[in-house]
Amino acid sequence: MAKRSRDNLRIKRKYLLWRKDAQGISEASLDKSAAAITLYDGWLGGKDFRAFHAERARSFKRHLAGLRNERTGAPLSAATTNGTLRELKAFFYWMADQPGYKSKISRADADYLTPDRKSENARRGTLWKPHPSPAQARHVIETMPSGTVIERRNRALLAFLFLTGSREGAAISLPLRNLDLKSGCVQFDGRYVDTKFGKSFSTGFYPFGEFAENILQDWATELTQVHLFSATDPLFPKTKVAVGVSRKFEAVGISREPWKNASSAAKIFKQAFADAGLPPFSPHRVRDTMTDLANDHCRTPEDFKAWSQNMGHDDVLTTFSSYGTVPPGRQMELMGRFRKRGVHVDDVIE
Repeated sequence: MAKRSRDNLRIKRKYLLWRKDAQGISEASLDKSAAAITLYDGWLGGKDFRAFHAERARSFKRHLAGLRNERTGAPLSAATTNGTLRELKAFFYWMADQPGYKSKISRADADYLTPDRKSENARRGTLWKPHPSPAQARHVIETMPSGTVIERRNRALLAFLFLTGSREGAAISLPLRNLDLKSGCVQFDGRYVDTKFGKSFSTGFYPFGEFAENILQDWATELTQVHLFSATDPLFPKTKVAVGVSRKFEAVGISREPWKNASSAAKIFKQAFADAGLPPFSPHRVRDTMTDLANDHCRTPEDFKAWSQNMGHDDVLTTFSSYGTVPPGRQMELMGRFRKRGVHVDDVIE
């Protein structure tokens, strides 16, 4: 390995260690940092990180803009390109303070890695995101098949997501003991449940429907009484695969292990909506549905605060800025209603 490559690898490892131990960054965030640096390192073709200047930053931005998604062939999204640039900019800012690098790297040059405002505004846009209505979600869950244990698990998973507004990663890492059906709540303990930023909080069931609570109750009962699951076993275990009667690998039931990642849960969610003749919504859109539901139940500031806190948000504005965008049609309807009310006499300037 060339000395330059060794130096690049060494400083990259030092930076990731600093991010992990000094900043307390999660493994998922570390992976994003590592991926961005590796992408840049590969583009350098063996050149030293210290040979950095403004034109090289601009050249890499042009290279990044020309890359395409390996799976779809489409140009990289603004979220992907801007995220890569932000990660690299942070890396070079840090290197500008490191011995052997601070005389070579200028923060002013690293600023050329800043995403352009137009694409950043597009990424952060608050345009309405398509998501299932509460009625659509109820219809999907009510019509899901339940003839096999896997089908019952899948139906219970969707019921759980809409009852709690949970992210799928938290749902698949939740042990049975954290589900309190008697009190209608869930304890998301960030020490072992995959919550965002490792946060711990309690969530009471949203008023989504008694039928959904019954589905979840029946599933928990089946796990403990039929499959003899213990309190520490996962509420939503992964599929057990073995050689079936056809002498091919096939799903034969459930195991006692949790899924390693949320991709399988996301596929189940999308497929359930597709099977019902609806768009294959992402499970993250559950939170938009729950925010829609808030309009039917919340009347006071305390109501909205409790609803938001139930999602694990410290600030109620997080809920409504991230998930509470009004659909364009509804927005125009409300604005038309405001105009019909006319101008209040006290507001008229004489």
